[in-house]
Amino acid sequence: MTTGEDRFERFAHSLVRALDAWSECVGGVVSTGRPTRKVLVRMLEQERNTPMWASRAPIDGPLLSYWLRGRGQLLPGTKHNRLPGTEDSAAVARALKAHAPADAERLQAIGREISELVAMLQETAGRGWRRRIGESSFVQTGGTDALPLQRAGGRRDVHGDGAVHVPAPHVPAGHRTEQATSFVGRTLELVEGSALIERCRLLTLVGVGGVGKTRLAQRLTRDVAHRFEHGVHWVELADLHHGHSVAAAVGAAFGLQGSAEHAPLCELASALQGRRVLLLLDNCEHLLDECARTVRALLALLPRLRVIATSRQPLDIGEEHVLRVMPLDVPRVGDGRARPEDATGPICPESSALALFADRAEAACPGFRVTSTNQDAVIRVCRMLDGLPLALEIAARRLRTLTLEELAQRIEYRFRLLGPGGGERTAHPRHRALRALFDWSWDLCTDGERAAWQQLSLCAGGVLLTDAEQLCGATPAHGTQTPGGNRAVDVFAALSGLVDKSLVDRADVGGHTRLHMLETVRAYGLERLRENSHGHSFVRRHRAYFLDLAARAGAAYGSAEQADWLRRLRPEHSNLRQIVTAAPPAGEPAEAVLRAAQGLWLHCLTSGRVGEGAHWMRVIIDRHPCPSESPGAVFSWCRAAWVAGFLLLMHGDHDNAEHVIGMAHRSLTDLSASPGPAYATAEEDERAELAAAFLQLRGLAALMKQDLPQASTYALSSLAVGRWSTPLLTQPQSLAQLGLAAVMRGERTRALSLLEQALAISETRGDTWHRCYLLWILAIVHGEAGEIAEALDRLRCALRLVEEIEERMGEAVLSDTLAWLLASQGDARAATLVLGAVDRVWKPSGVPRHFGFAHMAAHRRRAVEQVRRTLGETAYGHAYGEGQRLALREVLRIAFTGFETRDERHSRRADKGSRSSLSSPRARA
Repeated sequence: MTTGEDRFERFAHSLVRALDAWSECVGGVVSTGRPTRKVLVRMLEQERNTPMWASRAPIDGPLLSYWLRGRGQLLPGTKHNRLPGTEDSAAVARALKAHAPADAERLQAIGREISELVAMLQETAGRGWRRRIGESSFVQTGGTDALPLQRAGGRRDVHGDGAVHVPAPHVPAGHRTEQATSFVGRTLELVEGSALIERCRLLTLVGVGGVGKTRLAQRLTRDVAHRFEHGVHWVELADLHHGHSVAAAVGAAFGLQGSAEHAPLCELASALQGRRVLLLLDNCEHLLDECARTVRALLALLPRLRVIATSRQPLDIGEEHVLRVMPLDVPRVGDGRARPEDATGPICPESSALALFADRAEAACPGFRVTSTNQDAVIRVCRMLDGLPLALEIAARRLRTLTLEELAQRIEYRFRLLGPGGGERTAHPRHRALRALFDWSWDLCTDGERAAWQQLSLCAGGVLLTDAEQLCGATPAHGTQTPGGNRAVDVFAALSGLVDKSLVDRADVGGHTRLHMLETVRAYGLERLRENSHGHSFVRRHRAYFLDLAARAGAAYGSAEQADWLRRLRPEHSNLRQIVTAAPPAGEPAEAVLRAAQGLWLHCLTSGRVGEGAHWMRVIIDRHPCPSESPGAVFSWCRAAWVAGFLLLMHGDHDNAEHVIGMAHRSLTDLSASPGPAYATAEEDERAELAAAFLQLRGLAALMKQDLPQASTYALSSLAVGRWSTPLLTQPQSLAQLGLAAVMRGERTRALSLLEQALAISETRGDTWHRCYLLWILAIVHGEAGEIAEALDRLRCALRLVEEIEERMGEAVLSDTLAWLLASQGDARAATLVLGAVDRVWKPSGVPRHFGFAHMAAHRRRAVEQVRRTLGETAYGHAYGEGQRLALREVLRIAFTGFETRDERHSRRADKGSRSSLSSPRARA
């Protein structure tokens, strides 16, 4: 049966085929290859889950015809504006509206956006110039592309089968002509801006300094100039000071003179009454109040006036629509190549940031090209500069002095490297050096905003708003006074100011506001922090906050809050890395870091960062030798040592794991031999629990080596000694290890008993992580007994829990077992898809497959052998390759299509019974 996903893909494919057909109709002037298709499909993505795609109504021909009809002239040059062989558009429209009116409205809404993109393509074709199209971007090359808005004669435009001439827009003296350098990227921003300026009267392009607001505004005004028969006027405000009148500057741009503040407005109202004019106000951020008053007055006086403003901060008046201008897209973090995951060789750069750098580098150094050998260096430069166009242009000019490799090596010191002398000579002084750009932003900030900027610059990878309020010296209670002298309301105002000034981005993450800085903005804040005589207090506050966060997470791992804390720590990984690997400041107690280490083991394991976590723990253990001053200090160190030993074992580093375990065991033994008078009962309980934890860890090491007698002995000893109050979760782990040893010995009944006992304990505590792995082992027990349905039931439940805590490595472990079970029941193709997808998770993880358990590795080997025999090498290769190209979650969805777990079946039957009883005559009565 055709799925809704398949129907959507066919529809999107038909649409881009239609665009290809239009390209042929206009003589192939515009190339509509794969990148442009990506743009269209991206715009269509929001339609993917529309109920219409799950219906059985035909969509390929009739619906496409209706959809295109709603777009106006999407196919100029084709008769009746629809594809050959389709049904009448009006009939399709009526049928669709009757069947699903909401869907029709959604299609019309998204169609308006796409029509703006197509209008740009039409205009490009009408001018007769070829474009190189990059992903989400138009890359213009060659001097003929850079034309001012004012031109002699008319402008040729394409409409249907013919061409018409429209008058060229009037551009008054003083209007800025377009710069001679090529314009790169911003297709979607131009589409959105073009639509907004038609609907609203004030559009403000807002973004951080150097992001390209002025260039985008210039290009946008050029693209929409034909809509304004009385001209486009540009006003540069960068050199105005607060004592000057914005109104006077606007009047001067229109050729009017006046010294009084409001005289130009009156003259403008008289001169422009009834005229359709577009006004561009550039660089408003330092004159916000005056700009807001002037624009509001102009809009009230001139009903046909449209205004585009550029600013680092919105004008905040009622008529305003804000278009956020973000940095150019940069390559994703991956294998260091800007290529799709399914590509096997180097390709040309596809991101707008790479395209801009390559274009400007070629201008600075003729003959420069991005190749497979230098691509990594280009990517590093683009990423370090956050895709900021001005920074990339200055960096490209440095290639006159440096090689690309030298530039990439020095780019970390961006403000020194991109200092005076690197920018365009005719540019405004604030645009000639990277530091000058941010000095201007700094000058526009209040003292509170500057303090918040410095504090947030310590946060790597962003920070939650609630955390930022704490870090900046406030408590959540509105208006509460803090030791630092700041009030919560003041801190919130400072953070809001940084967001408004485009220095901090915000995002909604799971219903919580998360703040994030570009690395370049953050680097500037760190430089200011180093110059601050009180900078050390900012650092201490940051370390103390995140060390405490990790410690609280560790204390909750043995409770029902486990999943919440794992999700809480996941986005803070970069902050945790920073505080763990950096040298502690003088006077910081070792206890703080050792307590935090207890929150790292499950975080690093579930996030797939086992190797990094093992390295962190080695750093902590080496930096903080085991103390001897008190039992409490020894216990804290031993807990950190347990985390180190566990992660080292999971990473396959058995020698170092044994070394750390041995040190901890000796420390506990020495403490037990001479407890001293202060050795209380509570401390004895903790010592016993830690002793049990290290016995369990030694049992795990023996199990990985398939030393089953030794593994069982250690696990039984751990169960006998432990008191089970620890968040290290020793009891269920020891039971699981005994159960796994029984599985490996073929003792099915004993294994089931031990595993069910451990599962009950974990469910009682709310320990989601152990439930995942216990269900996994139970699936293996049932699978080895040939009970495939029961095994799949357990495995599906485990995968649901893994998804809940976002356990990447657990997902890989479970998927390998799924491939074995699918192969065992004869579903060779699905098994091969899973094998291909899961290999993409294991290979870059640096973790031994199945954490080194040979028993599980044997299942995978058997699965591979079986599906190869069933499919043959050619079909196996195709299916495996397809799995490699798909996300693991998508493959799992395919594999489990139509499968219900036992709990789902019971729930469905209960719901059905409930509905039946409610609909019965007795229930209705």
